[in-house]
Amino acid sequence: MAYMSKTKKRRVRRQQLFRALIAIVVICAVLIITWQIGLGSTVAKVNGVSIRSGMVDGVEAFLTYYQTGQFPGDSTAGLEGEELEQAKDMALVSRNSMIQSVFISYEVIVQHFKANGTAFPDEDKAADIKETVDSMFANTDMARTFRANGVNKSHVEYYYRYLAAMSMYLDEVLESDPITDEEVLEYYEMYKPYFETPETLQASHILILDADHTAAKRAEIEAILEMLEDGADFAELAMEYSEDGSAENGGDLGEFSLGQMVAPFEEAALALEIGEISGIVETEFGFHIILLTGKTEAGLQTVDEVRDQLEELISSERLSAAIETLTEEADIVYFGLINPTTGKPPISLSELQEARGEVVEDDEEDYDEDAYDVSLENDWGDDYDLVLEDAGVEEEDDGHDHDHDHDVGEGEGEGEGEDN
Repeated sequence: MAYMSKTKKRRVRRQQLFRALIAIVVICAVLIITWQIGLGSTVAKVNGVSIRSGMVDGVEAFLTYYQTGQFPGDSTAGLEGEELEQAKDMALVSRNSMIQSVFISYEVIVQHFKANGTAFPDEDKAADIKETVDSMFANTDMARTFRANGVNKSHVEYYYRYLAAMSMYLDEVLESDPITDEEVLEYYEMYKPYFETPETLQASHILILDADHTAAKRAEIEAILEMLEDGADFAELAMEYSEDGSAENGGDLGEFSLGQMVAPFEEAALALEIGEISGIVETEFGFHIILLTGKTEAGLQTVDEVRDQLEELISSERLSAAIETLTEEADIVYFGLINPTTGKPPISLSELQEARGEVVEDDEEDYDEDAYDVSLENDWGDDYDLVLEDAGVEEEDDGHDHDHDHDVGEGEGEGEGEDN
């Protein structure tokens, strides 16, 4: 064996050690990049616990598809210029609203449970959630569609954990502060106008389209009226002769409130008794024959008839207030674009303009604030419109917060593309 001096041996060992260190650095860099791609950057921290953009994106994609049948990216397909920018802005404020209403709410509730020693979720609920999520991904086509759009099991599981947390916390809130009959009655008086039922009619018709009301078309409708007077079946004649979409249903127009139909039609229908057929009625659409099939008088629902709705409203408000208290007591930090007035990411188009330093004009026609108000009730399918208050704003985080991160339940990581 060739002789190797001590100096050369030390040099070889140093080279081997250097190569080993390089390999370790490369492996660590790959792991960090892979981890960062899955979790994404930090969008907010709740008492030091990070909420990651990767989980937000996945949950948002799942919910959008679940509610609309489309993934978020589909909503901008074919749009250009100003329409495209407005669609992106609407998507941004909707996402911000979800972060505050879903993710912040979930985190403060789960931390509340942990602080009180309350098990969440319990074994039965955890098993129910797992069964629900597994059943979704058992469908190969659905699982493939989800994954192709950035949705994996952890995203779906997160949302069902959120629903479970909200339900469990509501039970806790109502147990400590039950809804009373006096409170239900107070809300009934407050919202009584919403429980008034308008007068409604139900009718069928036969329509011959003719905006010009020509003699030839009038002769057609007169011939149909004669057949009805001779005992012909109204629905059969409607299916054969009526020239609108109701023909396939025997002319049935369903139930409608006053003011929904053009005036001549409504006046003629109001004059009928149930089961009575009108004469020929002229409207801007042409000639009608109307059969009144039902009528409901205006009225007011009793407190007992709407008790469930009232208790749901009270429960929602009570839950919102309780979560707001938890949120105010928490140390919450938001990252990214912040509205200077609220100290949080903008959740409306006007707040977004303000956050960008743009001039917000009251007569802005391009942005209809009423049409695009973002709330949890409208966008995420629940009865909770949570307005959360918190403080603490920092610049964009680099996403490397290893000590306090968790995305699903107690310490369960996200792992983009994994089925956990």
